Amino acid sequence: MKKRFISVILLSALVLLCACGSSSASKPEVTPSETVDQFLKGIQDEDQDAIKKVYEESTFDLGAEAWDDDDDEEGMDTAMNKVLTDDFYPRLIDFEYKIGEEEVNGDEATVKVDITTYKMGDAFVAGFKDFFAGAMDLYNSNASDEQVSKVMSEKLHKQISALNKKEYKKTATFHLTKEKGVWVVEDMDDDENEAALNILSGGMLDAENSIDRMTDD
Repeated sequence: MKKRFISVILLSALVLLCACGSSSASKPEVTPSETVDQFLKGIQDEDQDAIKKVYEESTFDLGAEAWDDDDDEEGMDTAMNKVLTDDFYPRLIDFEYKIGEEEVNGDEATVKVDITTYKMGDAFVAGFKDFFAGAMDLYNSNASDEQVSKVMSEKLHKQISALNKKEYKKTATFHLTKEKGVWVVEDMDDDENEAALNILSGGMLDAENSIDRMTDD
């Protein structure tokens, strides 16, 4: 009887120790700052699996977000492809960052990040200005879509390929929400993260607005 009693006590103690050990070994909550860090590193590494774990949407392509070519003419995509692949995308993901201040308010959080990258927006604006300067001659000569696209690609290549230093430095604020107990970066298309997307892309959204004004004039 005594032996059985001692066995029960020992078994209970073992269960308790296992429970305590399991609790202490459980993973700590990933913070908003760590979430943003994983998100940005995933972009740099082009790791969609890593991004998916910490992003509100299923995928995120910085290149597609920064350069929206849905409205371009059919011939434009083919002509621009080499410039985008060889000049634009490699520089776009070659940014540096430093995680800064974190603020948590219930299930919402913000994380400030110092971004250092290339002046991509300025390069695009300069390339389009060069193109528009000679555009009238092209159209007066009845140039084909392929010829027009080739000239534009050459102008952009000249500007983007000259970006050898990361001189675009700004602080971005990333907005996060907690979903099912896990912090995720909100959709970068949302208004709250639009400014962060602009900074992350080296001012591409600013460039888009500037180019729109050129074409409207």
